Amino acid sequence: MSDARARAASGLDPKTWAGAFDCARCARKRLPAIEFSKKALLRMRERGDDAGTCKACVDAEAAIERARARESASAVDDDADATCAACGATKPASAFSKTQRRGAAPRCGECVDAAARDDAARGAAALAKSLESARVDAARVGATLGDHVRETNLEAEAVTGLRAKFVGARGRGRGRGRSANPNSMLGRGGRK
Repeated sequence: MSDARARAASGLDPKTWAGAFDCARCARKRLPAIEFSKKALLRMRERGDDAGTCKACVDAEAAIERARARESASAVDDDADATCAACGATKPASAFSKTQRRGAAPRCGECVDAAARDDAARGAAALAKSLESARVDAARVGATLGDHVRETNLEAEAVTGLRAKFVGARGRGRGRGRSANPNSMLGRGGRK
């Protein structure tokens, strides 16, 4: 089964989702959260806005900026070459970010971008594998409530890009010590 068919079968194909976010740059509408970086999602939630810049537009802008920097640096400083630790190629200083040039093992912008894409692909593949495992566990006859909750949490993470957090009491009883719920209807938690 191809990767695209596997994603579509498991519900992880973003083209089949109707999201709630819009890209302000390319004007695409109803995008899922997976199309945006976590930082962009946090900024949108802080602003209370549904429009941000999608990953595709950010990558395109970064490529344009790197090309501009490469052109300007080659016009100004042709003799400052550096060797990329990842690909081993000798490239002009404009191919490296300032922080990469200062590091002990500098990597060029292309290698950094490739590593970021690989990490994103591995993360998406791991999420798809976990979600498929959770679906199998939840579909079996003796499935517990925990199996269904795990499946639901992974589906929500795939759609929203946010990982579920466990919020609950620690220890025995309600309203004891620092772990008391500040929103308790009984008024025993929080400030006194």
